[in-house]
Amino acid sequence: MKINKLFLTAAASLLLATSAKADFSVYITGSTAFRAAAYAAIASLYDSGFNVNASSSTAAPFTTIANAQAPNRPTSDSTYNGAAFMTFSGTMNSAFGSQIVTIYCNWSGSVEGIRDLTQGNSLPFLSTAVSQTTSFSDAGTTAVADFAFSDVFQSTTIYKTPTLQTLACGVVPFVFVKNNGATANLTNITHQQAINLFANGVVSLGSITGDTTTGTSSDTNKVACLIGRYNGSGTRAAVFADTGYGALKNSVNYKYSATAGPGSTAAFTIVTPDPNVGYLGGASIKTDLGNNISQALLVDGSTYGTGYAIGYLGVKDAFGVTGNSAGALNLTYDGTPFSTNAVQNGSYTLWSYEHFYNKSGINANLTTLKANIVGAIPANLGTGTTLIGIPASSMNVSRSVDGGPIAQRY
Repeated sequence: MKINKLFLTAAASLLLATSAKADFSVYITGSTAFRAAAYAAIASLYDSGFNVNASSSTAAPFTTIANAQAPNRPTSDSTYNGAAFMTFSGTMNSAFGSQIVTIYCNWSGSVEGIRDLTQGNSLPFLSTAVSQTTSFSDAGTTAVADFAFSDVFQSTTIYKTPTLQTLACGVVPFVFVKNNGATANLTNITHQQAINLFANGVVSLGSITGDTTTGTSSDTNKVACLIGRYNGSGTRAAVFADTGYGALKNSVNYKYSATAGPGSTAAFTIVTPDPNVGYLGGASIKTDLGNNISQALLVDGSTYGTGYAIGYLGVKDAFGVTGNSAGALNLTYDGTPFSTNAVQNGSYTLWSYEHFYNKSGINANLTTLKANIVGAIPANLGTGTTLIGIPASSMNVSRSVDGGPIAQRY
């Protein structure tokens, strides 16, 4: 009997020791505007020798990006940190010893991230994170997300239950940007002008620049059109909230086309069949705004004429627009230019908190990993024209709802 008890005790101890060291997987979804910071923060936690693969395919089978520098990707790798799907694998000795930690990421959008977390929806992820020297096909896997990054408060969305747990891990500024080659007259947009643009999709350029002349070359005979995000986007919800338009309202979106204009010329044209359906990620808006054209579908909806595009982007994507490396295409907002100091001091209001959400009751491994990811983010937010976000701890102001009043912190 004593032998049996000793055996059972030893077996139980061995089982506990083994389970404590078990490898584990984590599934993250949410914000596209913040994924570059998430990528850098996650990569910084791994020991030398970790693997990561990524893909921007829309569905399985995924075509992955060649990992020529495996197994140590640089944390600033722009090819990887803008991908829609990422999977990391390796050890984090300081937090988990020899356990293999595999982190799967599907960057679907901030509002969709909250939806999928609250509803427990099964999502696609890359199934592997292995060393590769050429691109390869990945059949994918599905799982329910453990965490979601989001640019908005849960209360901003329609997915209000169950109440999620969250840590604020940064502040994300947004910028209105005109397309490359747009008129020099277009320098500022007010929140009311933005509301008009969101609602109509295209407005007289003069209604934004203030030009009231009526000559053929005047701004009253030109247009400005909107290139925007889809309704699962936190960037869209945050920008719409700050302008006072309404975070969840529909909008009319345009896009770049190489052949929509007369004689199959390039132009900005309305999105069909549903103009409310904008782009999934900021990268597509960034690409469209980089086009040096001055032709758009006019307010009458049937003819093309002189026109330009305006989009809203997270600050990292804004400075990535072709022709905007120094911010020449950025519009001031209500007369205030974007700067880190202007955000921190409250004079530039077009920003939101970045939240890291999870359901209650997560296990010890997930709790530790959450703290480590959030702790690594401030050092991976970039600076200057590579800025992704601002540490929440550096803010001199705060707000309790998206687009809400800004209060001084003491």
